[in-house]
Amino acid sequence: MNTSYIPTKIESGPRVQAIYSLHYFAYSKDFSFEGESHPFWEIVCCDSGEAEITDAKNHFLLRQGEAIIHAPNVYHNVRPARSGTNTIIAGFDGNFSDMGLPTGKALRLNAYARQCLRQIVALGKQAFAGPLNLVYQERLTLRPDAPPFALQAIRAGLEGVLFSLLEKPKNEHAAENATVSHIQKVLQESVGERMTLQDLAAKLGYSVSYLKKFYKSRTGESIMHSFIRLKIERAKQLLAEEKYTVSETAELLGYDTLQYFSKQFKDLTNMSPTAFVRSVAKTGILD
Repeated sequence: MNTSYIPTKIESGPRVQAIYSLHYFAYSKDFSFEGESHPFWEIVCCDSGEAEITDAKNHFLLRQGEAIIHAPNVYHNVRPARSGTNTIIAGFDGNFSDMGLPTGKALRLNAYARQCLRQIVALGKQAFAGPLNLVYQERLTLRPDAPPFALQAIRAGLEGVLFSLLEKPKNEHAAENATVSHIQKVLQESVGERMTLQDLAAKLGYSVSYLKKFYKSRTGESIMHSFIRLKIERAKQLLAEEKYTVSETAELLGYDTLQYFSKQFKDLTNMSPTAFVRSVAKTGILD
């Protein structure tokens, strides 16, 4: 039997043609920056906390899960509005002038865009030689042992974020995003508690199986990993404020032992809580 296959052609469209910078910043309460302008596009995404955004015409708060796009040659600045603020920043160029990228305003990221950003940061750490928390990053240097096609994967992820910001939200997407936001709000409010997956499901009013499947499919992250990550982000905020010792911080966040807290802290930050405290005294950008 002869079958005639009809291809679906993919038209060439806007592409990321160059990556100038890729940052992941965890700010201390004392961080400040004089601002900048440059001849390429930049996207700033608030991964946690709240960031104050200033550009040529605007000044507003960028909240967790939101992003802003700066057009080329537009002055802009970012600073943490409170401790525990983390941002993902990428500078890029491409044929976007006629695409109508929404610039100069806060944009809500959907679950797909947040997953793309996490993948971009993870790939960047594997692909580039320097750390991603250098304020003045004039060049990205590729590691000799960088994963094959890492730059292509980073480009694809960045394009996924940009294209998602052009979509008009559908009612069902809005409802799902509202559910995810509610779950994340409950997680945030519960960071000081000792809670299992069963406890979280009961508190949220879902079955364990539905909660696991729904949350992972919408965010790309397991709900318990999100809960632990929020605990560690809160721990970083408390330690950066220098109000509590490491032991007191562990107790405030519901840990039974200091050893278990230290293990989870190091698993997520690649440093011990004590090393983190020392880094606060040295620089306004935390490792």
